[in-house]
Amino acid sequence: MFKKVVLVSSLLLLPSYTSAMTTPLSTGIFLGSPTSGITVKYQDDFKFAVGLDTFSVSADAMWNLGQLSGRMENSSLYSFAGIQWVDDSEQQWGPRIGLGLEIPYRTFHLYAEAGTTWYLEKDSGFEVEGAFGVRFNL
Repeated sequence: MFKKVVLVSSLLLLPSYTSAMTTPLSTGIFLGSPTSGITVKYQDDFKFAVGLDTFSVSADAMWNLGQLSGRMENSSLYSFAGIQWVDDSEQQWGPRIGLGLEIPYRTFHLYAEAGTTWYLEKDSGFEVEGAFGVRFNL
């Protein structure tokens, strides 16, 4: 765990390039709750994730808060809303909503996000979840 923290901290110290190469598709890995796995983002509009340690699938629409507010200092922030299914002992699914932060570099970007999922099963309830990861431009 300590090595992961040092690696992520080191990457954050790299100089950020605000004119980072933008490509329509990026893919990468993430660590989080309820699962960790692989992620794909299409432009700044949609993101998809597949959890591998506990199988899950999520699909989300994204909105850049800098564009929504007209304030470019918020361009690293985004909101998302979508749906998630988790194949655990309860096989839960439900809608989700949250906020994220994305730090772009030349060929990749680091991100962290947090939100809630409303699982619609017998014991329906809200779960606070989060993830952080890296996506590489393709």
